[in-house]
Amino acid sequence: MSNPITTWIKSGMETYKDREDWMTERVSENSINSQKLVDERSGPFKPHNVYQCENRAQVNFRPSAAISSLANSDIGHAGSFRAVRAYQSDFAKRRDEILTDIAKNG
Repeated sequence: MSNPITTWIKSGMETYKDREDWMTERVSENSINSQKLVDERSGPFKPHNVYQCENRAQVNFRPSAAISSLANSDIGHAGSFRAVRAYQSDFAKRRDEILTDIAKNG
């Protein structure tokens, strides 16, 4: 009959194979995470140096009207978030019109 304390300690110990499996898993996770960092830094959906912040108090953005007839509307500010929001709401309205037309006419 063996010592119960020794048996309890041995039951909690990890084997060499368990340590090797854990190390392999750790290396693979780190390689995946490092590739994620590379993809996030220079992926096709982000420009180069996108992670750098704008340190100036006033960013160099002067909204300008793309077309003079749109100068007083949200769409008139070329390159602004208001213009994007206005275009998206217009597109959503048009999409809803198309969907109702399809639902009515089949």
